[in-house]
Amino acid sequence: MLRTRIRAGPLAGFVLSLLFAALFAVINVGELFIPALTPEIGKPAPVTLRVPYGPRIVRDTHEGGFTLSYEHGRVIVPRGTVLSEHNEEHDAAMAYETVRRQRRPGLGARLASTYVIHLIVCLMLTVYLRRFGQNRVRLLRTQVGMFVLMAGSLVVAKLLMLFTALPEFWMPVAALPLWVAIAFDRRTAFLVEVGVAFIAASLLRFDVVLLSVLLVRGIAATMFFFKRKSSRQLLIAGSLAGVAGAVGFIALTVLFEGKFDLGADLRRWLGSNVLACIGGGLLVGLLGRSLREPAERAMGQVPRDKLLDLTDLEQPLLKKMAAEAPGSWEHARAMANLAEASAAAIGADALLTRVGAYYHDLGKTVQPKYFIENLAPGERSPHEDLEPEVSADAIMAHVVMGTKILREGNIPEPVVEFAYTHHGTQIVEYFWHKCVEQGNPKDLTQEHFRYPGMKPQTKETAILMLVDSIEAASRTIWPPEHKKFEEMIQRVMFSKLASGQLDQSGLTIEDLRIMTSRMASTLVNMYHGRIKYPWQRENERAGHTPAPPTATPHPARPATPTPVPPSGVAAQDGSAAAPASSRAAAPASSRAAAPASSPSPARGAPAEATAVNGEEQAAAEDGKPAEPAGAPKRAH
Repeated sequence: MLRTRIRAGPLAGFVLSLLFAALFAVINVGELFIPALTPEIGKPAPVTLRVPYGPRIVRDTHEGGFTLSYEHGRVIVPRGTVLSEHNEEHDAAMAYETVRRQRRPGLGARLASTYVIHLIVCLMLTVYLRRFGQNRVRLLRTQVGMFVLMAGSLVVAKLLMLFTALPEFWMPVAALPLWVAIAFDRRTAFLVEVGVAFIAASLLRFDVVLLSVLLVRGIAATMFFFKRKSSRQLLIAGSLAGVAGAVGFIALTVLFEGKFDLGADLRRWLGSNVLACIGGGLLVGLLGRSLREPAERAMGQVPRDKLLDLTDLEQPLLKKMAAEAPGSWEHARAMANLAEASAAAIGADALLTRVGAYYHDLGKTVQPKYFIENLAPGERSPHEDLEPEVSADAIMAHVVMGTKILREGNIPEPVVEFAYTHHGTQIVEYFWHKCVEQGNPKDLTQEHFRYPGMKPQTKETAILMLVDSIEAASRTIWPPEHKKFEEMIQRVMFSKLASGQLDQSGLTIEDLRIMTSRMASTLVNMYHGRIKYPWQRENERAGHTPAPPTATPHPARPATPTPVPPSGVAAQDGSAAAPASSRAAAPASSRAAAPASSPSPARGAPAEATAVNGEEQAAAEDGKPAEPAGAPKRAH
């Protein structure tokens, strides 16, 4: 059975917000309900006591009025300090703690308001992720992972505040936005940073300076993180973010107090607020780098190191495919280059897309001879002896079998997703038309010929669906010109759009436009021409071989069908065949090995569209593609 990764709907988002808002509230005020952590005058402080930054109203003895004083605006009484009622800072800290722990009046109301504030932040985050986030961010597993990491960051911040005398600016909560930027995108990271900074600042009664520094440092870390592939860039981003936080702290202090003594602050060493801002940024970079892999796993993503391992051609599953389905393997490798370039062009995960291209057709190793790319020249197709619905079942089985093989091989689920989405819910068009042409004696419907997968849920899987058809169709284009490739690519994309296959992918029209240009350029480079060798020119002059066109195609390029003028419309899922007068064969990249005598399923479509849908097109009457006029002969 094909399991799917569940999206977080409105109800799931609301439940997540309720649960994690409660967890954040417990982290915020949990120590208030532990008697052993209650400070008392004359005894060592069981935890570090902190008073939020802010002015105090004091009487001006000279003029008799009142002024705002920041002289003791930030109070930290280290853990273990014997509390004295004659110490002004101790007295201020005890007064603040007494108000916090006072049962009556108002403790319940304060706790409820804290919970409501956290709930609002969580709801805003889940609503944004569901409505505006990339598709992978909308997954339930991803959102749960984000909230778990946020809770972990708050626990670290709370422990730092309770059991160390370090300034609160050491909080490394900006590591979470860095992980989100690595796994998804900066826009989502910015929103997560706002949420985590706001909740972290609530640990100290929404200290305005702390909130501002956390926001500046987190946003700066995300902005300075340019290269998602580089772990070293995490350290650089953290360092620059620390400097930005320090500058922000100094600016705010001058704004509130009118001055700032940098020298005096630095002489406090570990108690220095400026050094704490910088050190917190460095800590963010270190944590971002060292905990990157478990953080990505928590959010349901595949770590980069794991993806690189999966691209190793010595992987047992890849070696199995190369040995048992060599034609399908070559098609997958060609797809990988095209898909990776397209994903990189629109900012999707290029490496994940490459890995998905390698593994998506692994199900063809179960019955490789049912796919024409795995048949030797002249080899008889097994479809010649099968009814259309049986042939369609054999073709569609590779989706289910591929998913099963990948899961049994412990391949990560984001990679497995490529196997059961690369055909979406399309119809195996060739065999459906063959069934209709035979009179449909069993009264079958299109549902009997529909792939058992699901529509692509992410940009990466949608790219692979498009490339699966485009790479195959590109083999029918001669000469390999940029404009012809663009026309073919647009035809494939529009057919997928019309059939609704891209509805849940998150791809935009702008993405499709960028991909069209990049794919066309990549295909032109793949099928580039070469200068003829002297012996080839001598053979031409001697009349030993027919004169090839000026540009010799790439050696790996298979023979192509005879081009025909565009005169038809692509089939429902984009598949089409050449007109009856010049029926074209499906290219040898990903075609079902259909009976040689089977009629073409559609009429009047241009030759460029003969490979639009992957497996459903069959070979021509002789089982091989026809040579286009003027094209060079291939040696078999």
